Amino acid sequence: MRRVHFLLSGALTRAVKWGWITTGNPASTAEPPPEPNPDPQPPTPEEAARIVNEAWKDPEWGTLVWLAMTTGARRAELCALRWKHVSLSLGTISVRRSVDQNGAETAEKGTKTHQHRRIALDPDTIAVLTEHRQRWKTRVASLGLSLSDEAFVFSLTPDGSKSMKPNTVTQRYGRLAARLGIATTIHKLRHFSATELIAAGVDPRTVGGRLGHAGGGSTTLRVYSAWVAESDQRAANMLATRMPSRPVAVDRIERAKTQPEAPYEKIAAGIRKQILDGALAPRSPASTQKEIRETHDVSAGTANRVVELLKEWKLVEASRGRRAVVLRPPAEEVQKPEPVTEPTSPASDGEGAELLDLRLFCLGENVRTFTAEAAPGDPAQLRRLLTNAARRHGGKDVDPADYELEVRRAGAAELITTFAAL
Repeated sequence: MRRVHFLLSGALTRAVKWGWITTGNPASTAEPPPEPNPDPQPPTPEEAARIVNEAWKDPEWGTLVWLAMTTGARRAELCALRWKHVSLSLGTISVRRSVDQNGAETAEKGTKTHQHRRIALDPDTIAVLTEHRQRWKTRVASLGLSLSDEAFVFSLTPDGSKSMKPNTVTQRYGRLAARLGIATTIHKLRHFSATELIAAGVDPRTVGGRLGHAGGGSTTLRVYSAWVAESDQRAANMLATRMPSRPVAVDRIERAKTQPEAPYEKIAAGIRKQILDGALAPRSPASTQKEIRETHDVSAGTANRVVELLKEWKLVEASRGRRAVVLRPPAEEVQKPEPVTEPTSPASDGEGAELLDLRLFCLGENVRTFTAEAAPGDPAQLRRLLTNAARRHGGKDVDPADYELEVRRAGAAELITTFAAL
Protein backbone atom coordinates (compact mmCIF):
# COMPACT_ATOMS: atom_id res chain seq x y z
CA MET A 1 0.00 0.00 0.00
CA ARG A 2 2.87 2.36 0.74
CA ARG A 3 4.37 1.63 -2.67
CA VAL A 4 1.07 2.26 -4.48
CA HIS A 5 0.58 5.52 -2.57
CA PHE A 6 4.10 6.64 -3.52
CA LEU A 7 3.47 5.98 -7.23
CA LEU A 8 0.05 7.65 -7.30
CA SER A 9 1.29 10.66 -5.34
CA GLY A 10 4.15 11.18 -7.78
CA ALA A 11 1.87 10.87 -10.80
CA LEU A 12 -0.70 13.31 -9.40
CA THR A 13 2.03 15.80 -8.46
CA ARG A 14 3.09 15.84 -12.12
CA ALA A 15 -0.56 16.26 -13.15
CA VAL A 16 -0.87 19.35 -10.96
CA LYS A 17 2.39 20.76 -12.33
CA TRP A 18 1.23 20.28 -15.94
CA GLY A 19 -2.23 21.73 -15.27
CA TRP A 20 -4.10 18.51 -15.92
CA ILE A 21 -5.92 18.80 -12.57
CA THR A 22 -6.68 22.02 -10.65
CA THR A 23 -7.76 20.87 -7.20
CA GLY A 24 -4.33 19.99 -5.89
CA ASN A 25 -2.86 16.60 -5.28
CA PRO A 26 -5.65 14.42 -3.81
CA ALA A 27 -3.05 11.85 -2.67
CA SER A 28 -1.74 14.35 -0.11
CA THR A 29 -4.89 13.87 1.99
CA ALA A 30 -4.47 10.10 2.10
CA GLU A 31 -2.41 8.60 4.90
CA PRO A 32 -0.41 5.54 3.91
CA PRO A 33 0.08 2.88 6.57
CA PRO A 34 3.12 3.36 8.81
CA GLU A 35 6.40 1.84 7.71
CA PRO A 36 6.86 -1.58 9.34
CA ASN A 37 9.56 -1.97 11.94
CA PRO A 38 12.75 -3.43 10.40
CA ASP A 39 13.37 -7.08 11.19
CA PRO A 40 16.63 -8.04 9.41
CA GLN A 41 17.20 -11.42 11.17
CA PRO A 42 20.84 -11.90 10.06
CA PRO A 43 22.54 -15.26 10.64
CA THR A 44 24.33 -15.55 13.96
CA PRO A 45 28.16 -15.66 13.96
CA GLU A 46 27.94 -19.43 14.61
CA GLU A 47 25.58 -19.89 11.64
CA ALA A 48 27.78 -17.65 9.48
CA ALA A 49 30.79 -19.84 10.33
CA ARG A 50 28.88 -22.99 9.28
CA ILE A 51 27.72 -21.31 6.06
CA VAL A 52 31.16 -20.09 5.00
CA ASN A 53 32.84 -23.42 5.88
CA GLU A 54 30.26 -25.33 3.80
CA ALA A 55 30.66 -22.88 0.91
CA TRP A 56 34.47 -23.28 0.91
CA LYS A 57 34.10 -26.89 -0.29
CA ASP A 58 33.95 -25.16 -3.69
CA PRO A 59 36.59 -22.37 -3.57
CA GLU A 60 34.88 -20.26 -6.23
CA TRP A 61 31.50 -20.43 -4.48
CA GLY A 62 33.23 -19.86 -1.15
CA THR A 63 34.82 -16.69 -2.53
CA LEU A 64 31.42 -15.29 -3.53
CA VAL A 65 29.86 -16.04 -0.12
CA TRP A 66 32.91 -14.63 1.67
CA LEU A 67 32.77 -11.41 -0.37
CA ALA A 68 29.02 -11.05 0.29
CA MET A 69 29.69 -11.32 4.03
CA THR A 70 32.63 -8.93 4.19
CA THR A 71 31.37 -6.22 1.81
CA GLY A 72 27.60 -6.46 2.19
CA ALA A 73 27.24 -6.17 -1.60
CA ARG A 74 23.96 -7.19 -3.19
CA ARG A 75 23.83 -10.43 -5.17
CA ALA A 76 23.19 -8.51 -8.44
CA GLU A 77 26.21 -6.28 -7.70
CA LEU A 78 28.47 -9.29 -7.11
CA CYS A 79 27.27 -10.84 -10.37
CA ALA A 80 28.17 -7.63 -12.25
CA LEU A 81 31.61 -7.23 -10.63
CA ARG A 82 34.42 -7.26 -13.22
CA TRP A 83 38.14 -7.60 -12.61
CA LYS A 84 38.65 -3.98 -13.71
CA HIS A 85 36.59 -2.99 -10.66
CA VAL A 86 38.95 -4.86 -8.28
CA SER A 87 42.18 -3.21 -7.12
CA LEU A 88 44.18 -5.75 -5.15
CA SER A 89 47.08 -3.31 -4.75
CA LEU A 90 44.84 -0.66 -3.16
CA GLY A 91 42.63 -3.22 -1.40
CA THR A 92 39.32 -1.92 -2.77
CA ILE A 93 36.46 -2.90 -5.05
CA SER A 94 34.28 -0.43 -6.97
CA VAL A 95 30.57 -1.26 -7.09
CA ARG A 96 29.26 0.39 -10.24
CA ARG A 97 26.85 -2.00 -11.94
CA SER A 98 24.32 -4.71 -11.17
CA VAL A 99 22.78 -7.54 -13.17
CA ASP A 100 19.03 -7.44 -13.76
CA GLN A 101 17.33 -10.78 -14.48
CA ASN A 102 13.95 -11.17 -16.16
CA GLY A 103 13.18 -14.85 -16.58
CA ALA A 104 16.17 -16.40 -18.33
CA GLU A 105 17.34 -13.06 -19.75
CA THR A 106 19.87 -10.83 -17.99
CA ALA A 107 21.08 -7.29 -18.58
CA GLU A 108 23.49 -4.93 -16.86
CA LYS A 109 22.20 -1.72 -15.30
CA GLY A 110 23.14 0.77 -12.60
CA THR A 111 23.06 -0.09 -8.92
CA LYS A 112 19.80 -0.04 -6.99
CA THR A 113 20.41 3.49 -5.66
CA HIS A 114 22.18 4.64 -8.88
CA GLN A 115 25.28 5.42 -6.82
CA HIS A 116 28.86 4.26 -7.34
CA ARG A 117 30.75 3.29 -4.21
CA ARG A 118 34.21 2.06 -3.33
CA ILE A 119 34.56 -0.50 -0.55
CA ALA A 120 37.77 -1.10 1.36
CA LEU A 121 38.87 -4.71 1.80
CA ASP A 122 40.52 -6.35 4.78
CA PRO A 123 43.78 -8.35 4.30
CA ASP A 124 42.01 -11.74 4.40
CA THR A 125 39.55 -10.71 1.70
CA ILE A 126 42.42 -9.40 -0.45
CA ALA A 127 44.10 -12.81 -0.07
CA VAL A 128 40.83 -14.57 -0.99
CA LEU A 129 40.47 -12.49 -4.19
CA THR A 130 44.16 -12.92 -5.05
CA GLU A 131 43.80 -16.72 -4.90
CA HIS A 132 40.53 -16.48 -6.86
CA ARG A 133 42.21 -14.43 -9.61
CA GLN A 134 45.12 -16.89 -9.83
CA ARG A 135 42.65 -19.77 -10.30
CA TRP A 136 41.02 -17.80 -13.14
CA LYS A 137 44.39 -17.07 -14.77
CA THR A 138 45.36 -20.76 -14.66
CA ARG A 139 42.02 -21.82 -16.14
CA VAL A 140 42.07 -19.25 -18.93
CA ALA A 141 45.73 -19.99 -19.73
CA SER A 142 44.84 -23.65 -20.26
CA LEU A 143 42.61 -22.41 -23.12
CA GLY A 144 45.46 -20.44 -24.63
CA LEU A 145 43.95 -17.11 -23.57
CA SER A 146 44.70 -14.38 -21.05
CA LEU A 147 42.36 -13.09 -18.35
CA SER A 148 40.72 -9.87 -19.50
CA ASP A 149 40.01 -6.98 -17.12
CA GLU A 150 36.52 -7.00 -18.63
CA ALA A 151 35.95 -10.57 -17.42
CA PHE A 152 33.46 -11.07 -14.61
CA VAL A 153 34.86 -12.02 -11.23
CA PHE A 154 32.12 -14.64 -10.86
CA SER A 155 31.16 -16.48 -14.04
CA LEU A 156 30.23 -19.97 -15.21
CA THR A 157 31.86 -19.52 -18.62
CA PRO A 158 35.50 -20.64 -19.12
CA ASP A 159 36.73 -17.14 -20.04
CA GLY A 160 34.52 -15.15 -17.66
CA SER A 161 32.74 -13.38 -20.52
CA LYS A 162 29.23 -13.84 -19.09
CA SER A 163 28.05 -12.93 -15.62
CA MET A 164 26.39 -15.32 -13.22
CA LYS A 165 22.62 -14.96 -12.93
CA PRO A 166 21.33 -13.53 -9.64
CA ASN A 167 18.68 -16.25 -9.42
CA THR A 168 21.42 -18.89 -9.73
CA VAL A 169 23.18 -17.37 -6.71
CA THR A 170 19.92 -17.28 -4.73
CA GLN A 171 19.02 -20.87 -5.54
CA ARG A 172 22.46 -22.26 -4.77
CA TYR A 173 22.65 -20.37 -1.48
CA GLY A 174 19.16 -21.60 -0.60
CA ARG A 175 20.23 -25.22 -1.15
CA LEU A 176 23.33 -24.63 1.00
CA ALA A 177 21.25 -23.17 3.85
CA ALA A 178 18.73 -26.02 3.57
CA ARG A 179 21.52 -28.62 3.88
CA LEU A 180 22.68 -26.91 7.07
CA GLY A 181 19.15 -26.48 8.44
CA ILE A 182 19.50 -22.66 8.65
CA ALA A 183 16.51 -20.50 7.74
CA THR A 184 18.19 -17.65 5.87
CA THR A 185 18.67 -16.09 2.43
CA ILE A 186 21.57 -14.59 0.49
CA HIS A 187 20.19 -11.08 1.12
CA LYS A 188 20.55 -11.57 4.89
CA LEU A 189 24.33 -11.61 4.47
CA ARG A 190 23.98 -7.83 3.98
CA HIS A 191 22.25 -7.69 7.35
CA PHE A 192 25.02 -9.83 8.86
CA SER A 193 27.68 -7.46 7.55
CA ALA A 194 25.82 -4.40 8.87
CA THR A 195 25.02 -5.79 12.32
CA GLU A 196 28.56 -7.08 12.85
CA LEU A 197 30.04 -3.70 11.89
CA ILE A 198 27.67 -1.81 14.17
CA ALA A 199 28.38 -4.27 16.99
CA ALA A 200 32.08 -3.56 16.43
CA GLY A 201 31.47 0.16 16.98
CA VAL A 202 31.48 1.42 13.38
CA ASP A 203 29.22 4.45 12.89
CA PRO A 204 25.99 3.89 10.89
CA ARG A 205 26.95 6.39 8.18
CA THR A 206 30.03 4.39 7.29
CA VAL A 207 28.05 1.15 7.39
CA GLY A 208 25.41 2.70 5.10
CA GLY A 209 28.14 3.80 2.71
CA ARG A 210 29.62 0.30 2.50
CA LEU A 211 26.22 -1.22 1.82
CA GLY A 212 25.20 1.43 -0.74
CA HIS A 213 22.13 2.64 1.16
CA ALA A 214 20.46 5.76 -0.19
CA GLY A 215 20.30 8.85 2.02
CA GLY A 216 22.80 9.11 4.82
CA GLY A 217 25.20 6.55 3.46
CA SER A 218 25.52 7.99 -0.04
CA THR A 219 25.56 11.56 1.25
CA THR A 220 28.34 10.71 3.68
CA LEU A 221 30.43 9.20 0.91
CA ARG A 222 29.93 12.26 -1.29
CA VAL A 223 30.40 15.06 1.24
CA TYR A 224 32.76 13.53 3.82
CA SER A 225 34.82 11.28 1.55
CA ALA A 226 38.15 12.05 3.27
CA TRP A 227 36.77 11.25 6.73
CA VAL A 228 34.90 8.17 5.50
CA ALA A 229 37.96 6.70 3.78
CA GLU A 230 39.74 6.32 7.11
CA SER A 231 36.60 5.10 8.89
CA ASP A 232 35.82 2.70 6.04
CA GLN A 233 39.26 1.10 6.25
CA ARG A 234 38.81 0.74 10.02
CA ALA A 235 35.44 -0.88 9.34
CA ALA A 236 37.02 -3.38 6.93
CA ASN A 237 39.66 -4.38 9.47
CA MET A 238 37.10 -4.66 12.30
CA LEU A 239 34.90 -6.93 10.22
CA ALA A 240 37.88 -9.13 9.40
CA THR A 241 38.38 -9.86 13.12
CA ARG A 242 34.78 -11.08 13.40
CA MET A 243 34.80 -13.31 10.32
CA PRO A 244 35.19 -17.09 10.82
CA SER A 245 38.55 -18.52 9.81
CA ARG A 246 38.86 -19.96 6.35
CA PRO A 247 39.31 -23.73 6.35
CA VAL A 248 42.71 -25.06 5.32
CA ALA A 249 42.71 -26.22 1.70
CA VAL A 250 42.73 -30.01 1.45
CA ASP A 251 43.98 -31.86 -1.62
CA ARG A 252 41.01 -33.97 -2.73
CA ILE A 253 43.20 -36.70 -4.25
CA GLU A 254 45.30 -37.10 -1.07
CA ARG A 255 42.26 -36.87 1.20
CA ALA A 256 40.54 -39.74 -0.61
CA LYS A 257 43.37 -42.11 0.36
CA THR A 258 42.55 -42.02 4.08
CA GLN A 259 39.13 -40.37 4.24
CA PRO A 260 37.14 -41.54 1.21
CA GLU A 261 33.67 -40.02 1.00
CA ALA A 262 32.11 -40.64 -2.41
CA PRO A 263 31.37 -44.24 -3.51
CA TYR A 264 34.08 -44.15 -6.19
CA GLU A 265 36.63 -42.96 -3.61
CA LYS A 266 35.76 -45.83 -1.25
CA ILE A 267 36.08 -48.42 -4.01
CA ALA A 268 39.41 -46.95 -5.17
CA ALA A 269 40.67 -46.85 -1.55
CA GLY A 270 39.84 -50.55 -1.17
CA ILE A 271 41.76 -51.46 -4.34
CA ARG A 272 44.65 -49.28 -3.16
CA LYS A 273 44.77 -51.22 0.11
CA GLN A 274 44.96 -54.50 -1.84
CA ILE A 275 47.89 -53.14 -3.86
CA LEU A 276 49.74 -51.89 -0.75
CA ASP A 277 49.11 -55.19 1.08
CA GLY A 278 50.52 -57.16 -1.87
CA ALA A 279 47.23 -58.86 -2.77
CA LEU A 280 47.58 -57.32 -6.23
CA ALA A 281 51.15 -57.75 -7.48
CA PRO A 282 52.92 -55.20 -9.72
CA ARG A 283 52.34 -55.73 -13.48
CA SER A 284 49.35 -57.98 -12.74
CA PRO A 285 46.10 -57.15 -14.58
CA ALA A 286 44.07 -54.45 -12.85
CA SER A 287 40.29 -54.53 -12.57
CA THR A 288 38.58 -53.22 -15.69
CA GLN A 289 35.73 -50.74 -15.57
CA LYS A 290 33.31 -53.52 -16.44
CA GLU A 291 34.60 -55.71 -13.60
CA ILE A 292 34.38 -52.83 -11.13
CA ARG A 293 30.86 -52.05 -12.31
CA GLU A 294 29.67 -55.62 -11.86
CA THR A 295 31.56 -56.39 -8.66
CA HIS A 296 30.44 -53.29 -6.77
CA ASP A 297 27.04 -52.81 -8.42
CA VAL A 298 27.79 -49.24 -9.57
CA SER A 299 27.28 -47.25 -12.74
CA ALA A 300 29.76 -47.00 -15.62
CA GLY A 301 30.53 -43.40 -14.66
CA THR A 302 31.44 -44.39 -11.11
CA ALA A 303 33.66 -47.23 -12.38
CA ASN A 304 35.44 -44.81 -14.73
CA ARG A 305 36.13 -42.41 -11.83
CA VAL A 306 37.58 -45.31 -9.80
CA VAL A 307 40.11 -46.05 -12.53
CA GLU A 308 40.97 -42.36 -13.00
CA LEU A 309 41.59 -41.94 -9.26
CA LEU A 310 43.89 -45.00 -9.19
CA LYS A 311 45.80 -43.47 -12.10
CA GLU A 312 46.11 -40.20 -10.17
CA TRP A 313 47.62 -42.21 -7.29
CA LYS A 314 50.04 -43.80 -9.82
CA LEU A 315 48.89 -47.27 -8.77
CA VAL A 316 47.42 -48.29 -12.13
CA GLU A 317 48.59 -47.75 -15.69
CA ALA A 318 45.84 -47.72 -18.30
CA SER A 319 45.52 -46.46 -21.87
CA ARG A 320 43.02 -46.84 -24.65
CA GLY A 321 43.20 -50.24 -26.31
CA ARG A 322 45.40 -51.84 -23.62
CA ARG A 323 44.52 -53.77 -20.48
CA ALA A 324 45.18 -51.81 -17.29
CA VAL A 325 48.01 -53.16 -15.10
CA VAL A 326 48.99 -52.63 -11.48
CA LEU A 327 52.07 -50.47 -10.86
CA ARG A 328 54.58 -50.80 -8.06
CA PRO A 329 53.43 -48.40 -5.31
CA PRO A 330 55.78 -45.64 -4.11
CA ALA A 331 58.22 -46.86 -1.44
CA GLU A 332 56.98 -44.42 1.18
CA GLU A 333 53.43 -45.73 0.84
CA VAL A 334 54.50 -49.35 1.21
CA GLN A 335 56.42 -48.49 4.36
CA LYS A 336 53.57 -46.47 5.86
CA PRO A 337 50.27 -47.86 4.62
CA GLU A 338 47.34 -45.74 5.80
CA PRO A 339 44.19 -47.35 7.15
CA VAL A 340 41.31 -46.97 4.72
CA THR A 341 37.60 -47.60 4.69
CA GLU A 342 36.49 -50.64 2.73
CA PRO A 343 34.45 -50.01 -0.43
CA THR A 344 30.84 -49.24 0.30
CA SER A 345 27.90 -49.90 -1.94
CA PRO A 346 25.85 -46.72 -2.42
CA ALA A 347 22.76 -48.65 -1.36
CA SER A 348 24.05 -49.66 2.11
CA ASP A 349 23.32 -47.34 4.99
CA GLY A 350 22.23 -49.53 7.92
CA GLU A 351 23.82 -50.03 11.30
CA GLY A 352 26.00 -53.12 11.78
CA ALA A 353 26.91 -53.18 8.09
CA GLU A 354 29.87 -55.23 6.87
CA LEU A 355 31.35 -56.19 3.53
CA LEU A 356 29.55 -59.20 2.07
CA ASP A 357 30.04 -61.60 -0.85
CA LEU A 358 26.66 -62.11 -2.53
CA ARG A 359 25.48 -64.65 -5.11
CA LEU A 360 22.25 -64.06 -6.99
CA PHE A 361 20.23 -67.09 -8.15
CA CYS A 362 17.31 -66.96 -10.59
CA LEU A 363 15.11 -70.08 -10.42
CA GLY A 364 18.06 -72.02 -8.99
CA GLU A 365 20.65 -70.82 -11.52
CA ASN A 366 23.61 -68.67 -10.37
CA VAL A 367 23.37 -65.52 -12.54
CA ARG A 368 25.52 -63.00 -10.73
CA THR A 369 28.20 -62.57 -8.04
CA PHE A 370 28.98 -59.20 -6.45
CA THR A 371 30.07 -57.54 -3.20
CA ALA A 372 28.25 -54.90 -1.16
CA GLU A 373 28.15 -53.55 2.37
CA ALA A 374 25.06 -54.38 4.44
CA ALA A 375 23.93 -55.81 7.76
CA PRO A 376 23.48 -59.56 7.13
CA GLY A 377 20.71 -59.72 9.72
CA ASP A 378 18.68 -56.82 8.34
CA PRO A 379 15.93 -58.13 5.98
CA ALA A 380 15.20 -54.62 4.65
CA GLN A 381 18.78 -54.13 3.44
CA LEU A 382 18.99 -57.63 1.96
CA ARG A 383 15.65 -57.15 0.20
CA ARG A 384 16.92 -53.89 -1.34
CA LEU A 385 20.13 -55.56 -2.54
CA LEU A 386 18.22 -58.52 -3.98
CA THR A 387 15.67 -56.29 -5.75
CA ASN A 388 18.33 -54.02 -7.28
CA ALA A 389 20.43 -56.98 -8.44
CA ALA A 390 17.36 -58.73 -9.89
CA ARG A 391 16.39 -55.64 -11.86
CA ARG A 392 19.90 -55.35 -13.25
CA HIS A 393 19.62 -58.93 -14.42
CA GLY A 394 16.04 -59.11 -15.67
CA GLY A 395 14.88 -55.51 -16.10
CA LYS A 396 12.65 -53.23 -14.04
CA ASP A 397 9.54 -55.41 -14.47
CA VAL A 398 11.19 -58.57 -13.13
CA ASP A 399 9.54 -60.49 -10.28
CA PRO A 400 11.96 -60.55 -7.30
CA ALA A 401 10.18 -63.68 -6.01
CA ASP A 402 12.04 -65.68 -8.70
CA TYR A 403 15.40 -64.77 -7.11
CA GLU A 404 17.41 -65.79 -4.06
CA LEU A 405 20.52 -64.26 -2.52
CA GLU A 406 23.29 -66.28 -0.87
CA VAL A 407 25.05 -64.17 1.76
CA ARG A 408 28.65 -64.74 2.94
CA ARG A 409 31.13 -62.51 4.67
CA ALA A 410 33.77 -61.13 2.31
CA GLY A 411 36.46 -63.73 1.65
CA ALA A 412 34.71 -66.43 3.73
CA ALA A 413 33.29 -69.68 2.39
CA GLU A 414 30.75 -70.20 5.19
CA LEU A 415 27.16 -69.40 4.19
CA ILE A 416 25.43 -66.93 6.54
CA THR A 417 21.96 -67.12 5.05
CA THR A 418 19.97 -67.55 1.87
CA PHE A 419 17.54 -64.67 1.46
CA ALA A 420 14.39 -64.79 -0.68
CA ALA A 421 11.92 -61.94 -1.27
CA LEU A 422 8.73 -63.77 -0.33
